[in-house]
Amino acid sequence: MKISYEKNYITSITRGLNSANCKLDSQELSIESFFESLVGFLKNTVKEKGGKIYFFGNGASASFSNHMALDWSKNGGILSLSLSDSSMLTALANDYSFESSFLEFLKINKPTTNDLVITTSSSGNSPNIVSVLNYCAEHNIKTFALSGLRENNNSIQLSNYSLFVPMKTYGMVECIHQIFHHLLLDRFMEIFEWEKEEAQNMNFKDFKL
Repeated sequence: MKISYEKNYITSITRGLNSANCKLDSQELSIESFFESLVGFLKNTVKEKGGKIYFFGNGASASFSNHMALDWSKNGGILSLSLSDSSMLTALANDYSFESSFLEFLKINKPTTNDLVITTSSSGNSPNIVSVLNYCAEHNIKTFALSGLRENNNSIQLSNYSLFVPMKTYGMVECIHQIFHHLLLDRFMEIFEWEKEEAQNMNFKDFKL
């Protein structure tokens, strides 16, 4: 019996999730060790020392960046920023260049070694993402880069924490990146979907995580 398009799609997402390649400072780690280390840095350095998270991405990845900056600030308790202001973005792109716009935004906010910069790029090679990762590497600012498509991309080479999704199409990589974004936040917040007996309520009157 022929497998349907829908079944193939869902199976491919599962395969992409299970085959993600995780590295810390170029050393390959199991997915469990990878997220344990990343959550540890977020708890013991970023949150404990009053640091911030900066999110960067283009297109769909920009939407993920805005989304996660909201969720980390509101639910995770760590102030998080994303370049979502069109006036700011266009001013920086016009006055410097689009390639430098993310980096100039980061510089304005004066990042420190207590912060974490998270980049999301399906190719891992977007020039404005690469410029941010280069700057962070030069200034000892920790980075977490999500990438995909080809394993020889710049994001893998330049980031401290690298998560590579070995899929060949943008839609697949983007879907899987979004799942990993939520996995990180939910693990940090110690939310266990498989143990829940009732649904979350985000309304402040009946707030339940």
